[in-house]
Amino acid sequence: MINPLHTQRGTTLVEVLIAALIIGIGLLGIASLQIKALQASTNAEHRAAATDIAAALADRIRANLTQINSYVSTPLASCSAPVKECASSPDEATTAAQCTGAEMATYDLNTIRCADGSGAKNKLPGGEVTITCDAPCDGTTAMHIQVRWEVRNDVFGETNSQGNASDSITLSMIPGVDPE
Repeated sequence: MINPLHTQRGTTLVEVLIAALIIGIGLLGIASLQIKALQASTNAEHRAAATDIAAALADRIRANLTQINSYVSTPLASCSAPVKECASSPDEATTAAQCTGAEMATYDLNTIRCADGSGAKNKLPGGEVTITCDAPCDGTTAMHIQVRWEVRNDVFGETNSQGNASDSITLSMIPGVDPE
C-alpha cells in the first residue's frame, strides 16, 4: 500500500520555471516575427512609393521628348534651390509661367525629387533619383530611372557609404516608343 504522505500533490517549482521559460521563448519568437513583418511592410510601402515616383518621371519625360537629354544632364540641385515654376497641365497654364523645354525638364526633376508630399526626398528616407540613358540618348534608346532609399535592415539591400542599408528600383524604358 502507498503511504499518502509521500505522494506528490502538485507541481514543483522546477516544473513551473521550465514552463515559464518555454512560454517566454515563444513570446520572444512572436515578437521577433512581428518586427520582421513590420519591416517588410515598411519596405513594401517604400517600394510602391518609389515605383510611383519613377512612373511619374517617365510620364514627364515622354511628354517632353525634345528635351530628353536635359533629364539626363541636368544636375539635381538641392531642394532649397529656386526653380522656375512651369505648367504641367493646361489647367495650370494660367497660373504658372510659360517655360522652355529645358526649363520644364528642370522643373520636372525638381518636382519629382523635392515636391512636398510627393517627392522622393519627402516620401522615402534618404530618397534619391538617378537618370541614365544608353548612347545615343535620342528617345529611341533605353533610359533608366533609378530610385534609391534607405532601409532599416540590411537584409533587403546593400550598405551605402554612410553604413545604412539601401534598396532601389530601376525603371527602364524607351521614351520615344509607346509603352503598350
